[in-house]
Amino acid sequence: MSTVRLRPTFRIPLSTDRDAAIEEIRSRLTADERFAGRWRGKGRWAEIYVDHGERRLWSPYLSLRLDRGAGDGCALFGRFAPHPEVWTFFMFLYIGLSFAVVFGAVLGYVQWVSSEPAWGFWAVAVGLPAIGLIHLAGALGQRLGQAQMLGLKEELDAIIEGMTVPDEDAANEGRMP
Repeated sequence: MSTVRLRPTFRIPLSTDRDAAIEEIRSRLTADERFAGRWRGKGRWAEIYVDHGERRLWSPYLSLRLDRGAGDGCALFGRFAPHPEVWTFFMFLYIGLSFAVVFGAVLGYVQWVSSEPAWGFWAVAVGLPAIGLIHLAGALGQRLGQAQMLGLKEELDAIIEGMTVPDEDAANEGRMP
């Protein structure tokens, strides 16, 4: 996980059919005390969270989905993501600043063409670096949450132990983002 990627994902082929895999994963999550209050699921979906005491603003959660696979097996699709309130806040900032940049550019152009002082361009001069800083803050948050992402992935590996396709285990090593 040396590179920062937006919402890192992975796919793991499982040897059992989807319904059996769902039941087995749920029973393992329910039976393990480490996951008490740290997961929820419905249908073919589940989410695993970082322990509440270790949760920070940058803490990720792991979203899991079971899809039909080739033959008798299925595939476990996983995605790391920030919590929805963090994601929404960042998107609000991106959209708000983008609007300010576009509005400032249009206003500045109209002022410039009208031979007025083009103070509208200040929104562009301030907004573009601010968008860059927001992007850097997101990358920093993902770097800070990297150890928690690895911890969640290790916990998932323990949950699905014995369910993976034997030939694919070696191929999945190192494929984790």
